[in-house]
Order: sequence, then structure tokens, then C-alpha cells
Amino acid sequence: MEGQAPVNVEGQQYVEAKSYVMLEICLAHPLIPKRPAEELARRVAEYIPPRPLFPKRTDGAVRSVEDFQNQVASVANLILDEFRDQFGDDFKPDDTETSEAMESRRQKLIYELNSSGKYFAFKEQLKHAVVKIVREKYLRTSTFEDRQELQTFLSELYVYLIDQMHVALGKVLALEDQPPIPEPLTDSAQLKHFAREAEVNDNYELATKYYQERIARNKNDPSHWFDYGTFCLYINDITKAEECFKECIAIDQKHLHGLLLYGVVCTLQQRHEAAETFFEAATCVDPKSILAWTMLGLFYDAVNNEIGAEMAYLEANKLNQSKAVAIARASREDEQAKEREARGQEAEEKGEADGSHAGDQGGLAPPQQPHPDIKQPSPPGSDKPPTSARSGGQRSMSDRRQSATRRSDGSDKIQLEGASRIKSDSSMSRPGSHHKVGSQRGSPQPHEETEEQPPREPTPVPACSIYMHAIEWLLEVKAIPFTERALAHELLSPVGGPTSMYHIAFARLKLQKKETTDAEESLNEALQFDYQNPDAWALMGHVKYMIGDTENAKDCYERTISFLHDASEMHSIYLRLASIYLQDQRFQDAKNVFLMACKKSASCVSWLGVGIACYRLNELGEAEDALSEANILNNADPEVWAYLSLVCLKTGRQLEAEQAYKYAIKLNLQDTDLLNEIQSVQQQVGFGNPEF
Repeated sequence: MEGQAPVNVEGQQYVEAKSYVMLEICLAHPLIPKRPAEELARRVAEYIPPRPLFPKRTDGAVRSVEDFQNQVASVANLILDEFRDQFGDDFKPDDTETSEAMESRRQKLIYELNSSGKYFAFKEQLKHAVVKIVREKYLRTSTFEDRQELQTFLSELYVYLIDQMHVALGKVLALEDQPPIPEPLTDSAQLKHFAREAEVNDNYELATKYYQERIARNKNDPSHWFDYGTFCLYINDITKAEECFKECIAIDQKHLHGLLLYGVVCTLQQRHEAAETFFEAATCVDPKSILAWTMLGLFYDAVNNEIGAEMAYLEANKLNQSKAVAIARASREDEQAKEREARGQEAEEKGEADGSHAGDQGGLAPPQQPHPDIKQPSPPGSDKPPTSARSGGQRSMSDRRQSATRRSDGSDKIQLEGASRIKSDSSMSRPGSHHKVGSQRGSPQPHEETEEQPPREPTPVPACSIYMHAIEWLLEVKAIPFTERALAHELLSPVGGPTSMYHIAFARLKLQKKETTDAEESLNEALQFDYQNPDAWALMGHVKYMIGDTENAKDCYERTISFLHDASEMHSIYLRLASIYLQDQRFQDAKNVFLMACKKSASCVSWLGVGIACYRLNELGEAEDALSEANILNNADPEVWAYLSLVCLKTGRQLEAEQAYKYAIKLNLQDTDLLNEIQSVQQQVGFGNPEF
């Protein structure tokens, strides 16, 4: 046909031979240049301006007056301490003070201050503050030419300083009259633990209180804002979570997890440009973070940027592989160090044995050993080559193979090569040798021994995929949409797949979404892979507990505790198992399990459980101690006050029983059965209710 394209005969033969040409293209510069770290940092600062670490100090008039008042307060405290040291023992509660005694003490105090030099030290302490007031408030920096003007200024300054002194002393005396504020009994880590415990028990109001208390104690700690933001993300309060992550990044512009979660929030709000900026900024903050690159890839997946996702996943896989290589190298070095140590111990034991054997030879002198580097000549007619202690000529072929396969350091290999070289040279040069030197110069000579090369090290396989790295963190911070996307990638990953870790992570996600049926199915799959996985049994117990199947939940929890290794989170297991024991009236078992929870990580709930179990066992002394511990950790729990009232009723303490009962009612005790029990005991003993 006329419209048919001509056939390329020369090219057809390559097609028939199925040959092809590969071209490798290397670009000197990227087609789409990557944004530099400085630009990303600037963009992040534009979105969230950094907060200064300390407020700006102003050295104006107001600041100078405040410094003077602070110095006056400091000097006043020092004078009071001096007065107490001299006359503290003279005061008695019933004595009446006379004006003569007061004047005498004043004169003695002034004399002591002048004679000891403390008066001049106090004056020097106030001098700098007074100079600042003169310069900042009165703007006087030069000398006075008119003496009358100087006297007028000094009079005015004196009146002003006396007024400010009275103001400062009034503040000091008012503070002295107030009782000191006690130090908090719980630190930040404990408050975080209490908040997580309240989350597990679905008491979100109490969890919010603990998170806000952490922030109130230290507003400049970015981790406090970050933890509160993750909680708000969990309860789907996106607006408040965004504000928390903003505060976190404002305090620390390089907070890696804060940058990532703010990017997650921006993605949920469909602000993709801002999200990309924060994800890329996270990769610049820590370029070797597997989590940062994986999160960037997950974001690109969300916006259908396949090229960007492939680039991010490739970088994350490189980092994951290098991490696996580093771990394998470290473990190999540890094994080699242990082998060298074992060989050294064997050599020492052998030397000690040889020394003890030589000592038993009846006083015979040991034969002199030749120098290890000097060759010993062999007798005439002998077929044995000269021996050398360094050459290791007596070593057998099997020993050589064993040392080669050990992959020891380079010194052993050099010794083996030197030994074979010495042996071949000596065999060619000694008389009567069976080998003819130079008879077959062109043909290859057979070697007596061939040293085997050590096998090549296999490429180490990472312990888990990059997606599992991200999944563990995403489950911890409750970023559910990104967790689902990462789980989908993990299922298709060649390193991952439907493993036990995958099914456990999937079950944790479903538990966060309160989808217990899917979580139970996934846990059954996980137990098919590993029937002795404590995390799988713990999560199965949580599923059964949430659906009300306490009998099966108890079996799962007991199995989890019986394992040699603990689950990743044991506190909730202890609390729920002990609560089941309380429902079944197994009070001794409940007490033991609650005490295990207190030993591992004490909280108000765990000590309250110990107190309830001890009260039911009629161990009132131990019950009161446990309830007191619970009350110290949280004095706003109405159930703690209710059981304290019961203990006081049983021990006959009327006033304390009434006070505890009033606090329980004031804090809105909701347990009607417990309230009825308290009223019943009150009627039995005849006191405890102020309404009687």
C-alpha cells in the first residue's frame, strides 16, 4: 500500500534478536529545584512567628523604680534576719512591750549594723538603684552648677524615694503575712501519665484538666503544648489542636514532631500549600529522620503527587537501609570483640596450665624458646621446611579455613599470607626439594594450599519498613487519616505485608475509632502469626472489656501478665483486670493487681483501687493509707472522699467522717450505690451526716 511506512531492514534484525540499548541519564541540576532550608525556615516563621525565649527588658523609668523597690525589699529582709538573730529569744507571747525596751533594741541594732559594716553594705546595695532613678526618671546625667538647685532636687528625690520605700515595704509585709505556697506534689511526667490514664478510661474532662495544668505550670515547654494538641486531635477538636501546635512551633521553630503534626492539621483543613511547607521544613530540620521523609511521602500521596511521593519514599528507604547496615556492623563488631576476648581467656588459661606443669618437673630448667622471628634451620636430609613461630607452619588446612571464615581483622589474613610465602620460598630453596624451579616457567604451578576468600557479607534487611516506623508514631499521636494511608502502604510493602505487627497496628487503629468488631478480627489474624504476643492478647482483652465481655477480658489480661515479656502498655491492663476482680468480689486478687499498678506507675485510680480492696477485706488501716495516697495525687475525686468517710465511720472518728462526706457531696458523687452504703453506715453508727 502506498500509505504504509517503509520497513527498516537494518533495524528489524535487532528487533528479531531482542536486543536493546540502555541509556543512563544523569542530570547536573534538578529539573525542579528543591527549596533551600533557609527559605523553608523563613516560610515557617511567616506562618507562625517565633516567640522570644525571654520578654524584652526595658530600662526605662518604670524599670528603674521596680529595681529600687526590689532592692528595698531585699535590704528589709536582711535587716529582719539580723534583728531575729539578735533579739529573737527575748520575745515571749505574754510579755508586754514598753517604749524604752523598743528604743533600746533599736539603738543596739543600729550600733551592730554600723560596727559590723553591714550598714555601709546595705547603702552600697541601694546606691545603684538610686542612680538609675536619677538617670531614667529625672533625666539627670550631669553635675549641678547651682547649689540651691541641687538642694531642691535632693529634697524632691528624698521625698520620692521615701514614698517608694513605703510602697516596697507594704508589698513585703503583705507577702510575709500570707502563708507560703506549697510545692506541687506531682511533676510534669506524672501529670502526663494521669492524663493518659483518664484518656483510656474515656474521662476526657479529667484528661483536659491534667493537660491544662501542665501548660499552666510551664507555658514555655513545647512538649506540653504538643501533648495537649495530640489529645485535641484525638477528640477531633481540630481548631484547638491547631492552636496548640502553633504554640509549640512558636516556642521551638525546630520541633520536629510539632512541624509534622501541624502539617497533618493543615492537610485535614485542605491547606495543602502550608502543609507542604511544614513537611519539607521537618525534613530540613532532621534530614536523617525516616519519619519526616515518610510523612512527606504520605502527604504527597494525599495530594496525588506521585513523583514527590516516590522521591520521599526513596530517601526514607535509603535511610532505613543505612540504619540496618549500621546495626548489623555494630552487632558484628560486638561478636568479634567477644570472640577476641574468649580467645584471650583461653590463651591465659593455657599459659597458666603450662606454667603449673613446668613447675612440677622437679626443678628442671625449661628449655630456651627460640625467638619468634628467627627461622630455625632444619637438619640435613630433612624434608621439613624451616619453622617460624610467626609463620604458623604447623597450622593445618582446616585451621586456616576456620580462621578465614571467622572474618577476623586484617592481621590474621596477613599472617596467613606471610606463612604460605615463607613456606613456598623455603621449599624451593632447600636441598633435595621435589619441586623443580624454573622447569615449567610458562605453565601455572600447582599450589600446596589455596587460601579461601571469606564469603561476601549479605545485605542486612531492615527490621521493619519505613511505613511501620510512621505507623507507630501516628498511632501514638492519634493522626487517624495518615495512619490509614500508612497501613495501606505497609500491606503492599515487600518488607512489610500482612504480618503480626501490621494486624496489631490495624487493631489499635480500630480501637481508637471504637470499631471493636474489626479490631477483634485483626487480632485473631495477629494471633495466627504469633500466639504468644503479649500486645495482641492485651488488645484482645481491651476489645472484650469494651464490649462488656468481662470473663473473656479477664482471661486475656491474665494471659498477658503471665508472659515473660510485658506488653507495651501495662498500666491499663492492671487497672481493668483489678476492676474485674472487684466486680467478682475477689478482693485479695484485686488488691495484689492494684499494688502491681502502683509499683509500676502509681496514680490516684490505682491507690483508690487498693483502698477499696482493703476496705472490703476489713483492713481499715491499710485502706486509710491507700486512700490518703490517692487523695494526695488528686484531692478532687469524690469516690476517694466517700471511701475515706466510710473508713472514718468504721473507726469512730465523727469529725473526719463528716468532713469527708461533705467533700464527697460537694464534688458531686455520682455512684448511688456507694452513697446509699455511706448513709446506711451513718445510720448504724449514729453520726457522720451533718443533716441529722
